[in-house]
Amino acid sequence: MHAIQVKTRSAGKASVLRRAGIVPGVVYGPSIDSTPIAIDRKDLHALFSEITRSSRISLTVDNEGKTQEMDVFLKVVEYDPITDEPVHVDFYHPDKVHPLKLHVPVKIVGEPIGLKAGGVLSVLFNTVRVHGLPNDIPHLITIDVTALDLGDSIHVRDIDFGEVEPMLPPERTLVSVVAPRGMASLEEEEAEGEELEEGMEGEEMEGEGGEPSDQAGESEEPAEGE
Repeated sequence: MHAIQVKTRSAGKASVLRRAGIVPGVVYGPSIDSTPIAIDRKDLHALFSEITRSSRISLTVDNEGKTQEMDVFLKVVEYDPITDEPVHVDFYHPDKVHPLKLHVPVKIVGEPIGLKAGGVLSVLFNTVRVHGLPNDIPHLITIDVTALDLGDSIHVRDIDFGEVEPMLPPERTLVSVVAPRGMASLEEEEAEGEELEEGMEGEEMEGEGGEPSDQAGESEEPAEGE
């Protein structure tokens, strides 16, 4: 589990804290009072480089020398529109016996064999929303696409979500290997050409062994079904 230490803060001093390299925030939940906190910006950047939106975080709150530890999830991060630096962060402390609904990031591993045939890997979902107890929420949903050939797909029903339940239908496609548009058009043209050739061959075979069609006064009869 990832960990970070924070301190309680007084309300109304957010701008002063930011100038000192501190990011104001708040931690709240159904079993605790909403508590304003202050986080060192460097510590927050280090945390962001390690976690996802569904990572459980061990938060240690220092309240004038008295510490309290709790498991939290990152809830909301506000960024400065110019510097892109975090200016406020919310942490949520859940009740361990009540399930949550969270978006879990999808991580793709492997290289599909269908890429060698000219296919393109299409990732339809970057996150999957799941429902389950806080301690069962996964950090990532890892999907191995190595075995995917051209036209193959991986659906929700193909993934082991452990103790949590995905909030998508079982038949929903998560990733697939598809043919590029140009390749798909070429395959369609080739298929149409093959059908045309088969039809022509059928006409020639039907005429074999029959009466000659170039006799005087006779016109060529159309093949059956034309």
